[in-house]
Amino acid sequence: GGDVTARGAIVHIAPGSGIIKRCPVEGCNRALSRQNYCPVHEIQPKFHYDLRIKGWLDDGIKTHNILLQRDVVESLTGITLAAAQEIAENNPLGMDEVFLRMRDAILGRYISCKGREIDNRLLVNECKRLTYESGEHTALLNRSGSVS
Repeated sequence: GGDVTARGAIVHIAPGSGIIKRCPVEGCNRALSRQNYCPVHEIQPKFHYDLRIKGWLDDGIKTHNILLQRDVVESLTGITLAAAQEIAENNPLGMDEVFLRMRDAILGRYISCKGREIDNRLLVNECKRLTYESGEHTALLNRSGSVS
């Protein structure tokens, strides 16, 4: 599909999010398992790190399956690849600590994402946090009728 914009709250961060290892074989770039295993090229000891977030964005009507790549993850969470690698290598929880920090930074936050939709997944190339607008809130309450 073309450009799709979705706004809503991040309601779920899926496993496989955070800092991940990628297959170094030319043209592959698949995410490796914790044991550095690529489903196509088997064990890959010379992997490279990357960041991604897989999750769900709920706009109140529809839940969008979203995939955020490194540049979007860095801007949204404030955690760079270098910082995530440092955390993963020097923390007892390792890669799980990066996942937990990213989850805490964005879960439940309202964002606006723009990207392409492929097979019911929104591949996000631009994302920004939404701020609370008291005027919008008041207009919604007024449209809904009387408030007791």
